[in-house]
Amino acid sequence: LIPRTSCIVGFGRSHVDLGKFLAKQCVNVKGNQKEAFLKQCTYFCGAYDEQKSFENLSKHLGGLEGQRPANRLFFFSVPPAVFGTVCTNVKAAACAPNGWTRLLVEKPFGRDSRSFEELNSITSSCFTENQLFRIDHYMGKEVVLNLAALRFGNQLFESFWNREHIASVQIIFKEDLGTEGRGGYFDKSGIIRDIMQNHLMQVFLWLAMEPPKELERNCLQEEKGRLLKAIKTLSLDDCFLGQFSSNTWTVNGVNHHEAGYLDDKGVPRDSTTPTYAAVALNVNNDRWKGVPFLMHAGKGLDERKAEVRITFKRQVFNQLVSGDLNELVIRIQPEEAMYLKFMNKKPGWKQSIVEPAVLDMSYATAFPNSYVADGYERMFFNAFSGDGSLFVGSDELKEAWRIFTPLLDEIERKRPQPVVYPFGVSAPPGMNDFAARYNISLSQGWQEQLLLRGKSMQNLREVFEALDTDKDGTLNVSEIKTLARQFFDGREPTEKQAAQIFQRL
Repeated sequence: LIPRTSCIVGFGRSHVDLGKFLAKQCVNVKGNQKEAFLKQCTYFCGAYDEQKSFENLSKHLGGLEGQRPANRLFFFSVPPAVFGTVCTNVKAAACAPNGWTRLLVEKPFGRDSRSFEELNSITSSCFTENQLFRIDHYMGKEVVLNLAALRFGNQLFESFWNREHIASVQIIFKEDLGTEGRGGYFDKSGIIRDIMQNHLMQVFLWLAMEPPKELERNCLQEEKGRLLKAIKTLSLDDCFLGQFSSNTWTVNGVNHHEAGYLDDKGVPRDSTTPTYAAVALNVNNDRWKGVPFLMHAGKGLDERKAEVRITFKRQVFNQLVSGDLNELVIRIQPEEAMYLKFMNKKPGWKQSIVEPAVLDMSYATAFPNSYVADGYERMFFNAFSGDGSLFVGSDELKEAWRIFTPLLDEIERKRPQPVVYPFGVSAPPGMNDFAARYNISLSQGWQEQLLLRGKSMQNLREVFEALDTDKDGTLNVSEIKTLARQFFDGREPTEKQAAQIFQRL
């Protein structure tokens, strides 16, 4: 997709052994072109804060380019403290003499409105907005990319994409990992800065913005900005905060232990930094007024998952046939999919018996031979191509920080004690009550559902006897899958999911 003559040059403060460096950094590069790719990679050692280093870097790049016209794309994955200095030095000494120069900028784009304005003033004084490509790699994920096709490429969805038909929207991010030794870094940001203000906000924008005139950079950013301006700033009243603690459980007879957030050596013992947060966004416009958008994100939970859940309103005609609310689920990761939960008559003589059913489109089944690119692959390719439609504009960042900064300031000023939850739960205690304030019911994990059904030994025995179809007194993997379907929205569980339940039982 890019010219084979393209060169990749690493720049850093430390001298490296190129062979060892590439072996470590390119461990995930696959395919029969790997050796040819590695031959195009070099490394240059220099100081971030010295213009002379960038002058020498430019000479190194010029040697690779020869006398040919060449373009330069700088990927900024540098500490925020040196971002402005590097930007200034690239502009002063390392721009392409005979081609375009673009900056591919990694988050964080500041940590609040004030720091963003400082960074933005530096970048905008050195480069035009069309030269700046601010990455949010979630925008490169295939399912998020599909939101435009879902809404604007079909006749069905956009017609009921409004407050008359939608009761609520949840944007969910869950990790079954802790901070994995990164507690010192994470403690300076927290889950709101790390996940919500950027990744989940971008998903929200593509879900809720008005149809743009065209699917190009300026039109998209105009509609995103208009949507953000319709959202009021957040405060602690709109927020739920949690922090995971240690937990121990048994898998296949072996005790498994996960440390708590405060057990991380890089985290202060008295830290109140949230590892779980939920906020409700309310959009004051004709399309969405009264529809809550509930974002919730957390670490140390029961599973790894990112998805959108759109719950539809009950209509007057639903009095004729009782049943659950319809729900459209857009699974971003893992096992990318989109499925619709709806009511269906159960086959048989009685007309009145209906049960939930699922229209299920998984990417693995619908597109079995398609390559699902990593988010960063997509973002690099679009930056090479000059397509800014998937990147974050300065105006939308300004508005996003306007919404979140008052909440972040209030958290840092008041240091509220987050709700402590044991590692591995579906959601912290009290989160169900918080969601209920917005008439939202959270989907429960299989362990919570099983506990509710088995409040007594007799109830639990009845559950297992119903599943034991061959009546051999044990549950096999096939019977466990029957159980699992009840916990996975009626969808067929993967072998891995069924095995995890089997092990934990």
